[in-house]
Amino acid sequence: MSKTRILFVDDEVNVLEGLRRMLRRQRHEWDTVFVASGAEALGQLAAAPFDVVVTDMQMPGMNGAELLEKVMAKHPQVARIVLSGHTDDESGIRVLRAAHQFLSKPVDADTLKLAVERACAAREALPNPRVRSIAASVGTLPSPPGVYAEITRAAAAEEVSARDIAAVIARDPALSAKLLQLVNSSFFGLGRNVSSIEHAVALLGLIRIKSLILSAQILDRFRPTHPLPGFSVQRYLHRSMLTAQIARAISNAERQSGDRPNQAFAAGLLHDVGLLILAERQTDGWAEALRRTRQDQVPICAAEREVLGATHPEVGACLLELWGLPPRLVEGVLLHHSPNDTDFDGVCAVSAVHVAAALWPSFAPAGTPRDDEAPFVPELDARYLARIGRLDGLGEWKQSIAATLVGAEVQPA
Repeated sequence: MSKTRILFVDDEVNVLEGLRRMLRRQRHEWDTVFVASGAEALGQLAAAPFDVVVTDMQMPGMNGAELLEKVMAKHPQVARIVLSGHTDDESGIRVLRAAHQFLSKPVDADTLKLAVERACAAREALPNPRVRSIAASVGTLPSPPGVYAEITRAAAAEEVSARDIAAVIARDPALSAKLLQLVNSSFFGLGRNVSSIEHAVALLGLIRIKSLILSAQILDRFRPTHPLPGFSVQRYLHRSMLTAQIARAISNAERQSGDRPNQAFAAGLLHDVGLLILAERQTDGWAEALRRTRQDQVPICAAEREVLGATHPEVGACLLELWGLPPRLVEGVLLHHSPNDTDFDGVCAVSAVHVAAALWPSFAPAGTPRDDEAPFVPELDARYLARIGRLDGLGEWKQSIAATLVGAEVQPA
Protein backbone atom coordinates (compact mmCIF):
# COMPACT_ATOMS: atom_id res chain seq x y z
CA MET A 1 0.00 0.00 0.00
CA SER A 2 1.50 3.35 -1.04
CA LYS A 3 2.02 6.12 1.48
CA THR A 4 -0.06 9.28 1.53
CA ARG A 5 2.06 12.11 0.13
CA ILE A 6 1.60 15.42 1.99
CA LEU A 7 3.19 18.78 1.20
CA PHE A 8 3.51 21.23 4.12
CA VAL A 9 4.04 24.92 3.34
CA ASP A 10 5.03 27.57 5.91
CA ASP A 11 7.54 30.41 5.79
CA GLU A 12 8.49 29.88 9.45
CA VAL A 13 11.25 27.28 9.73
CA ASN A 14 10.43 26.62 13.39
CA VAL A 15 6.85 25.73 12.49
CA LEU A 16 8.01 23.28 9.83
CA GLU A 17 10.47 21.67 12.24
CA GLY A 18 7.74 21.39 14.85
CA LEU A 19 5.46 19.66 12.35
CA ARG A 20 8.28 17.34 11.30
CA ARG A 21 8.85 16.27 14.93
CA MET A 22 5.17 15.96 15.72
CA LEU A 23 4.50 13.75 12.70
CA ARG A 24 7.43 11.39 13.20
CA ARG A 25 5.09 8.59 14.26
CA GLN A 26 3.26 8.91 10.92
CA ARG A 27 6.40 8.20 8.88
CA HIS A 28 5.25 4.66 8.06
CA GLU A 29 1.96 5.97 6.63
CA TRP A 30 2.87 9.42 5.30
CA ASP A 31 5.55 10.64 2.93
CA THR A 32 5.95 14.26 4.03
CA VAL A 33 7.73 17.14 2.26
CA PHE A 34 8.28 20.54 3.91
CA VAL A 35 8.85 23.79 1.99
CA ALA A 36 9.03 27.44 3.03
CA SER A 37 7.20 29.23 0.19
CA GLY A 38 4.36 28.97 -2.28
CA ALA A 39 6.78 29.00 -5.20
CA GLU A 40 8.66 26.00 -3.77
CA ALA A 41 5.36 24.23 -3.23
CA LEU A 42 4.32 24.68 -6.86
CA GLY A 43 7.70 23.35 -7.93
CA GLN A 44 7.25 20.23 -5.81
CA LEU A 45 3.74 19.69 -7.19
CA ALA A 46 5.00 20.01 -10.75
CA ALA A 47 7.76 17.48 -10.09
CA ALA A 48 5.77 14.73 -8.36
CA PRO A 49 2.17 13.89 -7.37
CA PHE A 50 0.85 14.71 -3.90
CA ASP A 51 -2.38 13.75 -2.16
CA VAL A 52 -2.68 16.71 0.22
CA VAL A 53 -1.32 20.25 0.54
CA VAL A 54 -1.32 21.84 4.02
CA THR A 55 -0.41 25.53 3.96
CA ASP A 56 -0.14 28.56 6.20
CA MET A 57 -2.11 31.67 5.21
CA GLN A 58 0.20 34.60 5.98
CA MET A 59 3.35 34.18 3.87
CA PRO A 60 5.45 36.73 1.97
CA GLY A 61 5.40 36.69 -1.81
CA MET A 62 2.54 34.25 -2.30
CA ASN A 63 0.06 33.81 0.53
CA GLY A 64 -1.90 30.67 1.28
CA ALA A 65 -5.02 31.76 -0.61
CA GLU A 66 -3.01 32.49 -3.77
CA LEU A 67 -1.18 29.18 -3.50
CA LEU A 68 -4.36 27.15 -3.08
CA GLU A 69 -6.02 28.94 -5.99
CA LYS A 70 -3.11 27.85 -8.19
CA VAL A 71 -3.23 24.32 -6.78
CA MET A 72 -6.98 24.14 -7.45
CA ALA A 73 -6.44 25.26 -11.07
CA LYS A 74 -3.35 23.16 -11.89
CA HIS A 75 -3.73 20.16 -9.56
CA PRO A 76 -7.48 19.87 -8.82
CA GLN A 77 -7.19 16.30 -7.51
CA VAL A 78 -5.08 17.43 -4.51
CA ALA A 79 -6.88 17.92 -1.16
CA ARG A 80 -6.31 21.45 0.17
CA ILE A 81 -6.02 22.26 3.89
CA VAL A 82 -5.22 25.58 5.57
CA LEU A 83 -3.25 25.42 8.82
CA SER A 84 -2.91 28.95 10.11
CA GLY A 85 -3.09 31.32 13.03
CA HIS A 86 -5.23 34.46 12.98
CA THR A 87 -6.36 35.64 9.57
CA ASP A 88 -8.48 38.65 8.64
CA ASP A 89 -11.95 38.24 7.21
CA GLU A 90 -10.98 39.56 3.78
CA SER A 91 -8.27 36.93 3.32
CA GLY A 92 -10.58 34.40 4.89
CA ILE A 93 -13.32 34.98 2.35
CA ARG A 94 -10.83 34.49 -0.48
CA VAL A 95 -9.48 31.22 0.90
CA LEU A 96 -13.04 29.95 1.37
CA ARG A 97 -13.16 29.37 -2.36
CA ALA A 98 -9.93 27.38 -2.47
CA ALA A 99 -9.55 25.35 0.74
CA HIS A 100 -11.36 22.15 1.65
CA GLN A 101 -10.63 22.30 5.39
CA PHE A 102 -9.30 24.86 7.86
CA LEU A 103 -7.25 24.10 10.97
CA SER A 104 -5.94 26.55 13.55
CA LYS A 105 -2.42 26.74 14.97
CA PRO A 106 -1.33 25.17 17.19
CA VAL A 107 -2.70 21.85 15.99
CA ASP A 108 -2.22 18.46 17.61
CA ALA A 109 -1.22 15.37 15.63
CA ASP A 110 -4.58 13.62 16.07
CA THR A 111 -6.56 16.58 14.69
CA LEU A 112 -4.26 16.94 11.70
CA LYS A 113 -4.32 13.18 11.09
CA LEU A 114 -8.13 13.13 11.13
CA ALA A 115 -8.34 16.02 8.65
CA VAL A 116 -5.91 14.33 6.27
CA GLU A 117 -7.62 10.94 6.57
CA ARG A 118 -11.07 12.41 5.86
CA ALA A 119 -9.75 14.29 2.84
CA CYS A 120 -8.05 11.20 1.44
CA ALA A 121 -11.01 8.93 2.15
CA ALA A 122 -13.35 11.31 0.34
CA ARG A 123 -11.19 11.29 -2.77
CA GLU A 124 -10.58 7.54 -2.74
CA ALA A 125 -14.33 6.89 -2.61
CA LEU A 126 -14.49 8.04 -6.25
CA PRO A 127 -12.48 5.54 -8.34
CA ASN A 128 -12.88 7.53 -11.57
CA PRO A 129 -9.95 10.02 -11.56
CA ARG A 130 -11.76 12.48 -13.81
CA VAL A 131 -14.83 12.65 -11.56
CA ARG A 132 -12.57 12.72 -8.49
CA SER A 133 -10.82 15.80 -9.85
CA ILE A 134 -14.17 17.45 -10.58
CA ALA A 135 -15.40 16.96 -7.00
CA ALA A 136 -12.08 18.05 -5.45
CA SER A 137 -11.87 21.14 -7.67
CA VAL A 138 -15.19 22.55 -6.45
CA GLY A 139 -14.56 25.64 -4.36
CA THR A 140 -18.17 26.75 -4.18
CA LEU A 141 -21.36 25.01 -5.15
CA PRO A 142 -23.45 26.58 -7.90
CA SER A 143 -26.29 28.65 -6.51
CA PRO A 144 -29.54 28.72 -8.49
CA PRO A 145 -30.68 32.04 -10.00
CA GLY A 146 -32.79 34.29 -7.81
CA VAL A 147 -31.66 32.88 -4.47
CA TYR A 148 -28.63 35.17 -4.22
CA ALA A 149 -30.77 38.27 -4.74
CA GLU A 150 -33.16 37.15 -2.00
CA ILE A 151 -30.27 36.51 0.38
CA THR A 152 -28.62 39.87 -0.29
CA ARG A 153 -31.90 41.72 0.33
CA ALA A 154 -32.34 39.95 3.67
CA ALA A 155 -28.71 40.49 4.68
CA ALA A 156 -28.86 44.19 3.78
CA ALA A 157 -31.93 44.86 5.97
CA GLU A 158 -31.24 47.12 8.96
CA GLU A 159 -33.14 44.93 11.42
CA VAL A 160 -32.61 41.26 10.82
CA SER A 161 -32.23 38.31 13.20
CA ALA A 162 -30.18 35.14 12.95
CA ARG A 163 -33.41 33.22 12.43
CA ASP A 164 -34.44 35.53 9.56
CA ILE A 165 -31.11 35.05 7.79
CA ALA A 166 -31.10 31.30 8.47
CA ALA A 167 -34.60 30.92 6.99
CA VAL A 168 -33.41 32.48 3.72
CA ILE A 169 -30.09 30.62 3.66
CA ALA A 170 -31.95 27.32 4.18
CA ARG A 171 -33.62 27.85 0.80
CA ASP A 172 -30.25 27.51 -0.91
CA PRO A 173 -28.38 24.19 -0.50
CA ALA A 174 -25.21 25.75 -1.97
CA LEU A 175 -24.91 28.51 0.63
CA SER A 176 -26.08 26.22 3.43
CA ALA A 177 -23.28 23.77 2.63
CA LYS A 178 -20.68 26.55 2.54
CA LEU A 179 -21.72 27.95 5.92
CA LEU A 180 -21.72 24.50 7.49
CA GLN A 181 -18.23 23.94 6.07
CA LEU A 182 -17.09 27.19 7.68
CA VAL A 183 -18.64 26.65 11.10
CA ASN A 184 -17.37 23.06 11.31
CA SER A 185 -13.82 24.25 10.71
CA SER A 186 -11.42 26.11 12.97
CA PHE A 187 -11.31 28.96 10.49
CA PHE A 188 -12.71 31.71 12.71
CA GLY A 189 -11.87 29.94 15.96
CA LEU A 190 -15.14 28.00 16.05
CA GLY A 191 -14.42 24.39 15.12
CA ARG A 192 -17.77 23.01 16.26
CA ASN A 193 -19.64 19.89 15.15
CA VAL A 194 -22.69 21.74 13.87
CA SER A 195 -25.52 20.65 11.57
CA SER A 196 -27.96 23.47 12.36
CA ILE A 197 -28.04 26.38 9.90
CA GLU A 198 -29.52 28.75 12.48
CA HIS A 199 -26.84 27.74 14.99
CA ALA A 200 -24.19 28.34 12.32
CA VAL A 201 -25.52 31.84 11.69
CA ALA A 202 -25.61 32.59 15.43
CA LEU A 203 -22.04 31.35 15.94
CA LEU A 204 -20.61 33.34 13.05
CA GLY A 205 -22.57 36.49 13.90
CA LEU A 206 -24.76 38.61 11.64
CA ILE A 207 -22.01 41.13 10.78
CA ARG A 208 -19.70 38.41 9.53
CA ILE A 209 -22.54 36.59 7.76
CA LYS A 210 -23.48 39.79 5.92
CA SER A 211 -19.88 40.36 4.91
CA LEU A 212 -19.53 36.79 3.63
CA ILE A 213 -22.76 36.86 1.67
CA LEU A 214 -22.49 40.37 0.25
CA SER A 215 -18.94 39.73 -0.89
CA ALA A 216 -20.45 37.48 -3.59
CA GLN A 217 -17.32 35.34 -3.33
CA ILE A 218 -18.74 32.23 -1.71
CA LEU A 219 -21.48 31.67 -4.28
CA ASP A 220 -21.36 30.85 -7.97
CA ARG A 221 -24.24 31.04 -10.39
CA PHE A 222 -25.54 27.77 -11.83
CA ARG A 223 -24.27 27.77 -15.42
CA PRO A 224 -24.53 24.47 -17.29
CA THR A 225 -22.95 24.58 -20.75
CA HIS A 226 -26.35 24.07 -22.41
CA PRO A 227 -30.00 23.59 -21.37
CA LEU A 228 -30.90 20.34 -19.62
CA PRO A 229 -34.35 19.11 -20.70
CA GLY A 230 -36.10 17.52 -17.77
CA PHE A 231 -34.07 19.28 -15.10
CA SER A 232 -35.44 22.39 -13.40
CA VAL A 233 -33.39 24.31 -10.86
CA GLN A 234 -36.50 25.67 -9.20
CA ARG A 235 -37.93 22.18 -8.81
CA TYR A 236 -34.56 21.03 -7.48
CA LEU A 237 -34.78 23.73 -4.79
CA HIS A 238 -38.37 22.81 -3.94
CA ARG A 239 -37.52 19.09 -3.79
CA SER A 240 -34.49 19.70 -1.57
CA MET A 241 -36.41 21.84 0.92
CA LEU A 242 -39.39 19.48 1.10
CA THR A 243 -37.07 16.50 1.57
CA ALA A 244 -35.30 18.36 4.38
CA GLN A 245 -38.58 19.16 6.15
CA ILE A 246 -39.80 15.57 5.87
CA ALA A 247 -36.46 14.20 7.10
CA ARG A 248 -36.62 16.42 10.15
CA ALA A 249 -40.23 15.38 10.78
CA ILE A 250 -39.16 11.71 10.76
CA SER A 251 -36.33 12.43 13.20
CA ASN A 252 -38.73 14.28 15.49
CA ALA A 253 -41.28 11.46 15.22
CA GLU A 254 -38.56 9.14 16.51
CA ARG A 255 -38.08 11.56 19.43
CA GLN A 256 -34.42 11.95 18.51
CA SER A 257 -32.61 14.59 20.54
CA GLY A 258 -29.56 16.82 20.36
CA ASP A 259 -28.29 17.58 16.87
CA ARG A 260 -29.93 14.61 15.16
CA PRO A 261 -33.04 16.40 13.78
CA ASN A 262 -30.70 19.11 12.46
CA GLN A 263 -28.51 16.46 10.82
CA ALA A 264 -31.58 14.96 9.15
CA PHE A 265 -32.71 18.38 7.91
CA ALA A 266 -29.27 19.38 6.60
CA ALA A 267 -28.68 16.00 4.93
CA GLY A 268 -32.10 16.26 3.29
CA LEU A 269 -31.38 19.78 2.09
CA LEU A 270 -28.01 18.74 0.65
CA HIS A 271 -28.87 15.23 -0.54
CA ASP A 272 -28.81 16.13 -4.23
CA VAL A 273 -25.97 18.69 -4.37
CA GLY A 274 -24.08 16.18 -6.51
CA LEU A 275 -26.70 16.75 -9.21
CA LEU A 276 -25.73 20.41 -9.42
CA ILE A 277 -22.03 19.55 -9.69
CA LEU A 278 -22.54 16.98 -12.45
CA ALA A 279 -25.14 19.05 -14.31
CA GLU A 280 -22.82 22.07 -14.40
CA ARG A 281 -19.39 20.48 -14.78
CA GLN A 282 -20.29 17.34 -16.76
CA THR A 283 -23.30 18.71 -18.63
CA ASP A 284 -23.10 16.48 -21.73
CA GLY A 285 -22.48 13.27 -19.79
CA TRP A 286 -25.12 13.98 -17.19
CA ALA A 287 -27.65 14.93 -19.89
CA GLU A 288 -27.00 11.53 -21.47
CA ALA A 289 -27.49 9.79 -18.10
CA LEU A 290 -30.75 11.68 -17.61
CA ARG A 291 -31.87 10.73 -21.14
CA ARG A 292 -31.21 7.03 -20.43
CA THR A 293 -33.11 7.29 -17.18
CA ARG A 294 -36.18 8.72 -18.89
CA GLN A 295 -36.19 6.76 -22.15
CA ASP A 296 -34.79 3.41 -21.02
CA GLN A 297 -36.21 3.43 -17.47
CA VAL A 298 -32.71 3.01 -16.00
CA PRO A 299 -32.34 4.20 -12.37
CA ILE A 300 -30.53 7.55 -12.27
CA CYS A 301 -27.59 6.26 -10.22
CA ALA A 302 -27.09 3.29 -12.57
CA ALA A 303 -27.15 5.60 -15.59
CA GLU A 304 -24.71 8.02 -13.96
CA ARG A 305 -22.30 5.23 -13.10
CA GLU A 306 -22.49 3.82 -16.62
CA VAL A 307 -21.92 7.17 -18.34
CA LEU A 308 -19.77 9.09 -15.83
CA GLY A 309 -18.21 6.43 -13.62
CA ALA A 310 -19.74 7.90 -10.44
CA THR A 311 -23.16 8.79 -9.03
CA HIS A 312 -24.50 12.11 -7.81
CA PRO A 313 -24.72 10.85 -4.16
CA GLU A 314 -21.02 9.87 -4.35
CA VAL A 315 -19.94 13.20 -5.85
CA GLY A 316 -21.97 15.24 -3.36
CA ALA A 317 -20.79 13.21 -0.37
CA CYS A 318 -17.17 13.43 -1.56
CA LEU A 319 -17.31 17.22 -1.57
CA LEU A 320 -19.05 17.47 1.82
CA GLU A 321 -16.54 15.02 3.32
CA LEU A 322 -13.66 17.09 1.92
CA TRP A 323 -15.29 20.13 3.50
CA GLY A 324 -15.35 18.44 6.91
CA LEU A 325 -19.11 18.35 7.49
CA PRO A 326 -20.39 15.99 10.24
CA PRO A 327 -19.95 12.32 9.21
CA ARG A 328 -23.59 11.30 9.82
CA LEU A 329 -24.75 14.17 7.61
CA VAL A 330 -22.34 13.11 4.86
CA GLU A 331 -23.52 9.50 5.16
CA GLY A 332 -27.13 10.64 4.76
CA VAL A 333 -26.20 12.28 1.44
CA LEU A 334 -24.10 9.33 0.25
CA LEU A 335 -26.64 6.58 0.93
CA HIS A 336 -30.00 8.20 0.23
CA HIS A 337 -30.44 5.88 -2.80
CA SER A 338 -28.79 2.86 -1.11
CA PRO A 339 -29.63 2.96 2.63
CA ASN A 340 -28.96 -0.72 3.20
CA ASP A 341 -25.25 -0.01 2.73
CA THR A 342 -25.06 1.65 6.15
CA ASP A 343 -23.64 -0.40 9.01
CA PHE A 344 -25.97 1.22 11.54
CA ASP A 345 -29.07 -0.79 12.41
CA GLY A 346 -31.13 2.04 13.89
CA VAL A 347 -32.90 5.13 12.59
CA CYS A 348 -30.36 7.75 11.56
CA ALA A 349 -29.89 10.51 8.98
CA VAL A 350 -29.64 7.84 6.26
CA SER A 351 -33.08 6.48 7.23
CA ALA A 352 -34.70 9.92 7.43
CA VAL A 353 -33.29 11.19 4.13
CA HIS A 354 -33.94 7.98 2.18
CA VAL A 355 -37.57 7.85 3.27
CA ALA A 356 -38.00 11.60 2.79
CA ALA A 357 -36.52 11.47 -0.72
CA ALA A 358 -38.82 8.55 -1.59
CA LEU A 359 -42.00 9.99 -0.06
CA TRP A 360 -41.82 13.68 -0.84
CA PRO A 361 -44.02 13.46 -3.99
CA SER A 362 -46.85 12.25 -1.74
CA PHE A 363 -46.63 15.49 0.23
CA ALA A 364 -45.90 17.89 -2.65
CA PRO A 365 -48.48 20.61 -3.34
CA ALA A 366 -51.07 20.03 -6.04
CA GLY A 367 -49.72 20.78 -9.48
CA THR A 368 -46.16 19.56 -8.81
CA PRO A 369 -44.93 17.91 -12.06
CA ARG A 370 -44.25 14.46 -10.62
CA ASP A 371 -43.34 12.86 -13.95
CA ASP A 372 -40.45 15.29 -14.42
CA GLU A 373 -39.24 14.61 -10.89
CA ALA A 374 -39.56 10.81 -11.05
CA PRO A 375 -35.89 10.10 -11.96
CA PHE A 376 -34.72 11.74 -8.75
CA VAL A 377 -37.05 9.80 -6.43
CA PRO A 378 -35.39 6.65 -5.02
CA GLU A 379 -37.45 3.50 -4.67
CA LEU A 380 -38.36 2.91 -1.05
CA ASP A 381 -36.10 0.13 0.27
CA ALA A 382 -38.46 -2.20 2.14
CA ARG A 383 -35.63 -4.58 3.01
CA TYR A 384 -33.76 -1.79 4.77
CA LEU A 385 -36.85 -0.57 6.63
CA ALA A 386 -37.52 -4.13 7.81
CA ARG A 387 -33.90 -4.43 8.94
CA ILE A 388 -34.18 -1.34 11.17
CA GLY A 389 -37.62 -2.37 12.40
CA ARG A 390 -39.59 0.49 10.82
CA LEU A 391 -41.40 -1.12 7.88
CA ASP A 392 -44.60 -1.56 9.87
CA GLY A 393 -44.23 1.92 11.35
CA LEU A 394 -44.12 3.71 8.00
CA GLY A 395 -47.78 4.69 8.34
CA GLU A 396 -47.08 6.44 11.65
CA TRP A 397 -44.23 8.34 10.04
CA LYS A 398 -46.54 9.47 7.23
CA GLN A 399 -49.06 10.74 9.76
CA SER A 400 -46.37 12.67 11.62
CA ILE A 401 -45.06 14.14 8.37
CA ALA A 402 -48.53 15.22 7.27
CA ALA A 403 -49.21 16.84 10.64
CA THR A 404 -45.85 18.65 10.55
CA LEU A 405 -46.26 19.98 7.02
CA VAL A 406 -49.80 21.34 7.43
CA GLY A 407 -49.45 25.07 6.91
CA ALA A 408 -45.69 24.80 7.29
CA GLU A 409 -43.42 27.40 5.74
CA VAL A 410 -39.67 27.14 5.24
CA GLN A 411 -38.05 26.97 8.65
CA PRO A 412 -34.31 26.86 9.34
CA ALA A 413 -32.85 23.91 11.14
